[in-house]
Amino acid sequence: MNALAVKLGSMELNNPLIPASGTFFSVHHLPSNYPVHALGAFLTKTITLEPRSGNEQPRLKECSSGMMNSIGLENQGWEAFEKNDLPKILSLDARKWISIAGRCAEDFETLARALDPHPVDAIEVNVSCPNLKAGGTPYCFDPEALKEVVLRIRKASQHFLAVKISIETPLLPQMLDIIAGEGADAVCIGNTLRGLSINIETGLPHFKKIFAGYSGPAIKPLALRAVWEARKHAPHLPIIGCGGISDEKDVIEFLMAGANAVEIGTTHFINPMVIPRIQSQLMDYCLEKHIALSSLTNIAHKGGLCS
Repeated sequence: MNALAVKLGSMELNNPLIPASGTFFSVHHLPSNYPVHALGAFLTKTITLEPRSGNEQPRLKECSSGMMNSIGLENQGWEAFEKNDLPKILSLDARKWISIAGRCAEDFETLARALDPHPVDAIEVNVSCPNLKAGGTPYCFDPEALKEVVLRIRKASQHFLAVKISIETPLLPQMLDIIAGEGADAVCIGNTLRGLSINIETGLPHFKKIFAGYSGPAIKPLALRAVWEARKHAPHLPIIGCGGISDEKDVIEFLMAGANAVEIGTTHFINPMVIPRIQSQLMDYCLEKHIALSSLTNIAHKGGLCS
């Protein structure tokens, strides 16, 4: 029996640990000695229909308790990804998850349809990105736009769908109802928080786009709160928690708050081997407590460990 196995709706994972999109090795840079079996799933950097060059430099900035980024979804586009990366991804001995984003709902649908013939395990739908038809508002901030994206993808693809929303998503209960109602299989909460940094030598914003995504340990309480609220509203919707996870204690907190699995992001920039380390720590915890890790899921909503 695998003490770390978890269920994410209809999908079973060897463990709940997934590298957040854009924070992990690409398939071509994955070290030959990396223990891929330690991953709950291998999740790609977000792919868009057309190639994107990303935002102007600077793109990264270290800050207290985390970092800021303004990458801009730089990627090679679908055609190059399908030719150069997908065959190698499909050869990995792990669950294969592909992250997608689009400038409009039609882009999402086209990408989902293109992925449908390929034997990947899941599509993560990045709806934290801007909807250019709505003036740049993130899809997860706009109920109608979110509904259209999920509906189009569900009609175009039979794959397991995990919809990734922002921690800052307004009207969270309504957005969760849309995600579940339009046929998605899970929700991931969340993405970075919008932040601002000023260069005191110039008096101007550090990033060309002014705001940038803030991530790291400091956002964990906010992400944990969002997962808690999501679980209270949607008791049966599979949830992936994400935000500020650094060690096994953080993972356990997210599970207890209601997450079924987690994504680990910024910590990879400090320690690229953090997932194997946390996997080992979780196994030690389960052996010490004589429990299966999945037994901790949602425990904070059930009266705690002593109930």
